[in-house]
Amino acid sequence: MYNEIDWQKLRVHRENKFEPLVNKLCASKDAHNQKAVFKTVKELMVFAALVGFQLDKFEPMNSRSNAVSISMETYATTDHDAYIYLIALAKTPMLDIIKDENLKDAIGIFEGYCNGGLHHIDDWLTKNIDETIYSEVLFQETLEFLVSVA
Repeated sequence: MYNEIDWQKLRVHRENKFEPLVNKLCASKDAHNQKAVFKTVKELMVFAALVGFQLDKFEPMNSRSNAVSISMETYATTDHDAYIYLIALAKTPMLDIIKDENLKDAIGIFEGYCNGGLHHIDDWLTKNIDETIYSEVLFQETLEFLVSVA
């Protein structure tokens, strides 16, 4: 048998190097940020993971020592943990991936896609450096992608 895991205490990481991006895009980092696109960091992380998954940009984290994290419990309070499970299942289509003993692997999959997505989102904003409304950049880049695959 396996040791029972307290899933609520597990952590979902992102690299520290994305803190400037997080500060630009998240209201929870700066309540006065008029350009904020996301209310919380976890919303940005879910969006980034979905972007990474859709673009097949999987970039596993090299180290968690240079990372910031959010607890699974925080994700679960707004049902955002469902995205972690869904992305893990899409990458590894076996139900075992979301069992307690494999949940760290599922989180690692989510983190890899989130990392890839954050890189891509950062590139979008850099490419559109003159644009002052970040939500417009994200909308336009997402729309361009959807049109290209249609």
